[in-house]
Amino acid sequence: MIRTEKTVRFPVTRDALWELLSDTERLNRELKLPPVAFSFTPRPEGGSALRGKARFGPLTIRYAEEPYHWVRPSRWWVQRFPDNGPVSVYRVGVNLETDGDGTNLTAWSEAEPRGVAEKLLAKRITESSVGGLLRACEGFVGYLAGKAPTPYPHHSSTYQTPPNDDLAARLRAFLLTAPPEDVVDFRPFGLADRWQTDRIEVLKACLRAVRGGDLELHWRLLCPACRGTGPSVETLDALTPDKAHCASCNIAFGPTFDQDVEVCFAVAPSLRKAEDGVATFCIGGPHRMRHVVMQWQVPPETKETIPMDLPLGTYRLRSPQLSEVRELVLTDSVPLVLENPKPYPVLFRLETLAWREDAATAAQVTALSEFRKHFGSEVLAPGQELVVRQVTILFTDLKGSTQMYATHGDAPSYATVRAHFEQLTQILEKHDGAIVKTIGDSVMAAFHDPQKAVHAALAIQNACDPLIVKLGLHTGPALAVTANGQLDYFGQTVNLASRIQGQSHGGDIVLSNDLLAYVPDAIPRQSFTAQLKGTDTPLTLWRLVPVIK
Repeated sequence: MIRTEKTVRFPVTRDALWELLSDTERLNRELKLPPVAFSFTPRPEGGSALRGKARFGPLTIRYAEEPYHWVRPSRWWVQRFPDNGPVSVYRVGVNLETDGDGTNLTAWSEAEPRGVAEKLLAKRITESSVGGLLRACEGFVGYLAGKAPTPYPHHSSTYQTPPNDDLAARLRAFLLTAPPEDVVDFRPFGLADRWQTDRIEVLKACLRAVRGGDLELHWRLLCPACRGTGPSVETLDALTPDKAHCASCNIAFGPTFDQDVEVCFAVAPSLRKAEDGVATFCIGGPHRMRHVVMQWQVPPETKETIPMDLPLGTYRLRSPQLSEVRELVLTDSVPLVLENPKPYPVLFRLETLAWREDAATAAQVTALSEFRKHFGSEVLAPGQELVVRQVTILFTDLKGSTQMYATHGDAPSYATVRAHFEQLTQILEKHDGAIVKTIGDSVMAAFHDPQKAVHAALAIQNACDPLIVKLGLHTGPALAVTANGQLDYFGQTVNLASRIQGQSHGGDIVLSNDLLAYVPDAIPRQSFTAQLKGTDTPLTLWRLVPVIK
């Protein structure tokens, strides 16, 4: 086995260097490696075997690739077994150790030549791999020090960035000049984080760009195990159950609206034809599964001890080859002992419990007025139901509306109600909520963020004087379905929200106990119990009074 190894100290933190080195898709582009065509073959014991095909000059190399091994943020390495070419085994990896305010990075590579004649070429391969990694890190250091506009100069376009407050111009410049991979099925939240801009505002800017013809809106499924993405579709009704399958994990799953379905955007062909320029360079690195802090494949009937350097807390240990899922509470930085009693390799993953933070889920985007107003034709397939694990439902009702119609007549009263609805719409939009439907002079609205729902309720009561509004809120799981040609919510959470609103006297806000934590301390509140239809026991509710300023 030919091995090349070199250690260099870089004057940046380990976490910052890891963030860039672990994005192996972008790293491989920067190293000018060739694009790869990947394929999966299901394994009978669970998971899938991965194969790749890449062209190096006149030679097409076909190889089997083991899953990446990594422990965040201290090391990663990968092993490949080429079917042809000068080497039969190839490994490459990095180790990162904190050294004061800097990082000692060890880049290493190993290759097994197929014969004596290939030894020199194998040595050149390992030296080239190590040298490329170190050169990339030098560029990363320059970027982190503010001396370079991008960490990936060989695969990035530079452009004159418009002012931060002109999101539309900034987005258009990005679509016209960024590498093809960055503008096809990109995540709006990931873009917002790179720009250090509010995520919801970037999401809204993307929705407006769809209306303007610069972007296309797509939907895609996220695997609940590896949280990788499947192929995208253009409409929600194309997300049929047969598409909920992850080739990498070799599992089928029932998608949930707030975790397994995300919105993404692609530059419109009328603005730029980027689809043909898209290539894949890596699909297995740590950056693709940011929730996985440790991934390690243990050989058959083997025990391995993995040194850990992770924040203390609760993690989940799982494997595509094992049915058991175990929660681990780390109270000390002790090594993790992994034992594989099976006659085949077992892949272990240690995960954080949080969901993907950079994915804009279907539940988030469909709760925005910007979406409801302009993309109302986006519906689920007939009969399809998707679970939303948490949505906050707000109901309003005008008190005394019957008397208003009798006293003032139909036309003036209807005009008053319409103006009231317009006012509600503006308040809901400001708080990133949306009207789901109106029922007479009542409104049902939905929010992804419960805190914004509570603040919207307070704003409604402060703005609607002299009209008297009865208002109630509840949060919990629901079903997203298509009803009357539009996305709607059904289930116990919706029913309880409606009945909680029925407890309002008018001019107040009634909410369930789960929402109390989002009420500002300065707002007076009173607790009471109520036996609501459809519940077995009385519920503790809270009345916020007075709320009108």
